Amino acid sequence: MNPPIQLLDIVALTEDLPNRGLGRGQVGTVVEFLAPDAVEVEFSDDEG
Repeated sequence: MNPPIQLLDIVALTEDLPNRGLGRGQVGTVVEFLAPDAVEVEFSDDEG
């Protein structure tokens, strides 16, 4: 069982999201809870 996701947790994508320019394995930070089943995650690359 996985612990619940919390604000500022580091998460990784489990699938590609090509329409958003993101690939499986990219990591991001949880920055906001939008709904019980939706969170906003901020991703950055080497250029910010």
